[in-house]
Amino acid sequence: MAKIKREHMQIIDTIDNYEAAIEKAAAPLYNDGYITHDYIKQMKDSIEEHGTYIVLADYFALPHARPSEAVKANGLSLLVVREGVDLKGNDIRLFIVLAAKDSTTHMETLQSLAEFLMDKQNIHDVINAESKTHIEQILDERW
Repeated sequence: MAKIKREHMQIIDTIDNYEAAIEKAAAPLYNDGYITHDYIKQMKDSIEEHGTYIVLADYFALPHARPSEAVKANGLSLLVVREGVDLKGNDIRLFIVLAAKDSTTHMETLQSLAEFLMDKQNIHDVINAESKTHIEQILDERW
């Protein structure tokens, strides 16, 4: 899976709820034709059905759904919410949306991301990055 493109990164101060955060985080992938609106719905439905399995570390969530026809191209997008948003009892400040067309890409990306997340400093640094350029530097150096 390719790295997260700068145009697929967003930094905002606040957002109303986690559903809106997932929609906003996924918007660059939707706008660029990587995913359909169905994939955004599948991600939100999956949380309702399976709970907070997307919360992989403190302050971090990985919205995703199973590979499906709703994914047109493999991609990742990133949203930093400075003040955080409640996701069923979890304070989330970093969302990375994973869109994978197949199970192999899905699992390889999850494994790679898990290694990056093992160092809590990485999450802290991305959340507190001053700009997309700074986030890009962190990801290029450490992921």
